[in-house]
Amino acid sequence: MMVFWLIAVLLIAVTLLFLLPPLIQKLRGESDEDVFDRDELNAVIFKDQVTELERDLSVGIVSEEQFETAKHDLERGFLQDNHGDGEESAPVSQTDRVVGRSAAVVITVLVPILAVSIYNMLGSGKAGLHPEDARPQVQAEGHEGTLEEQVRKLQDHLQQNPDDVEGWGMLARSYYFLKQYGAAAETFARVSALQQDSNAELLADYADALAMANGRNMAGRPYELVKKALEIEPRLQKALWLAGTATYQSGSFEDTLGYWKRLLEIFPKGSENYLQMQKNIAEIQQKLGLPVDTEIQTAAVSGASISGVVRLDESLMLDASIDDILFVYARAADGPRMPLAIVRKTVKDLPLEFTLDDSMAMNPAMKLSNFQQVVVGARISKSGNAIPQPGDLQVVSQPMGIDGAQGLELVINEVVQ
Repeated sequence: MMVFWLIAVLLIAVTLLFLLPPLIQKLRGESDEDVFDRDELNAVIFKDQVTELERDLSVGIVSEEQFETAKHDLERGFLQDNHGDGEESAPVSQTDRVVGRSAAVVITVLVPILAVSIYNMLGSGKAGLHPEDARPQVQAEGHEGTLEEQVRKLQDHLQQNPDDVEGWGMLARSYYFLKQYGAAAETFARVSALQQDSNAELLADYADALAMANGRNMAGRPYELVKKALEIEPRLQKALWLAGTATYQSGSFEDTLGYWKRLLEIFPKGSENYLQMQKNIAEIQQKLGLPVDTEIQTAAVSGASISGVVRLDESLMLDASIDDILFVYARAADGPRMPLAIVRKTVKDLPLEFTLDDSMAMNPAMKLSNFQQVVVGARISKSGNAIPQPGDLQVVSQPMGIDGAQGLELVINEVVQ
């Protein structure tokens, strides 16, 4: 705010510096000839013009006759400018001085006032004069004002109307949006109780908030709430997601498989969620030692893939322990160094046949099929750290296209310094 007004004052001061000096000059009775020596200026101009004319004569641009005529015209003009009228500027009267001083005062006062007033009317108004009041206002449930302000108003409203179910629901979701998960869970519990725990969506939201408040842990009460929500609405997507997450966290993979398959039936075929769920199902089936469905297996390895074999050079055999961690990875040739796909094994698995594909992406936005050129590498880490450390053993390929990255042979033959 202080910076804004400082700039405004400086701009007004600059404006006054342009307006007031000529007026003050007249009040002091100074003529233009007092400020600038016009005779001297005319003499300088005359000399330059004659010099230019002489130069034209020397190079043949003008003839001798034309030179004399032009020079005569310049001399006549010079004499008229210096002695033509011979009038001196009239002295400034006392009345003129009074009027001038009044004008100076009026300009000094009115310019700042008019500038601020016009800006207030035609510019940004009060928001322009008070920038701190011009912050964007978050829309909360269609009302103006910041979300925090709406929460306070809603809290005041609910104190007067404790049976307002819709209001309690709005308050709970506002708490969740503000990442106040404990308050959100308590409020969801209250509004769900007002509806006698009959609203499946509210129960799922309650479970979600409670899990977030507990560090994303779905064990215990959150999972119980989700199961109750699914009893009411068996195809509720959020409840199925949360139930699958809860059983996955607890290691109950058979239950997880059931929830994932139910979700697969809901998602449109070919959609991103459908493809992701196929990959999730393939993962769980592998964990359970079950055969992966043909369609799901195809989807899980669809897209770009890289395959090959990794071996350890005989000269480094004594530098590696069978329990050392082996990383096989692919990353973009030009771009972030984060792996696009990675496999973690141990040295005892060497020689290792590997396949890297989009299903192994650490980030959906960073997968093999998004890049044309990649680098493939293998590294034996004694510390188990994914970041290279001195003493690790590695091999890194030259950049290659995805289409040609099949049947690679990587021989680990380098020690990281």
